[in-house]
Amino acid sequence: MKKLLLLAVCSLLIASVGMTSETTQEAVKPKEKTMSTPSVSLGYVVLYVKDVAATLAFYEEAFGLSRRFFNDDHGKAYGELDTGAARLAFYSFELAKTQFKEFVAASPDQAPLGFEIALVTPEVPALYARALKAGATAVSEPATKPWGQTVACLRDKDGHLVELCTPLP
Repeated sequence: MKKLLLLAVCSLLIASVGMTSETTQEAVKPKEKTMSTPSVSLGYVVLYVKDVAATLAFYEEAFGLSRRFFNDDHGKAYGELDTGAARLAFYSFELAKTQFKEFVAASPDQAPLGFEIALVTPEVPALYARALKAGATAVSEPATKPWGQTVACLRDKDGHLVELCTPLP
């Protein structure tokens, strides 16, 4: 009797493990969007710089990015570069002061701010060399990370951190 009971319990456990493993292999469906679910995407990354025109020219020369827009209204300047899905944009300090009472600006003479922008390219070493030639400052040379991605880091002329990286494998 005990052997039959033990056999029955073991059979139930094996059956439940089989059912559990079958259910965990099902595709997880994303939540259905409703009228109140916002649709969000990253449109811009905006950096605050002393001279927008000079910064646009640097990013064009260093990274080969294309200028999309530039406007300078008596020192209150704004510019954008095409970078794919999101745009890289720049506000002059003067324009930023119209929106914020104060802000912390990047500076090549200070420790970097606590963020970086990442530019994805299959040719990290070549773009790294091009950026250095255009006046970027080296932070870390191209290296392959344990997860297989090649990454390098520099600072632009305004002191912002710029990561160059290959797409994730």
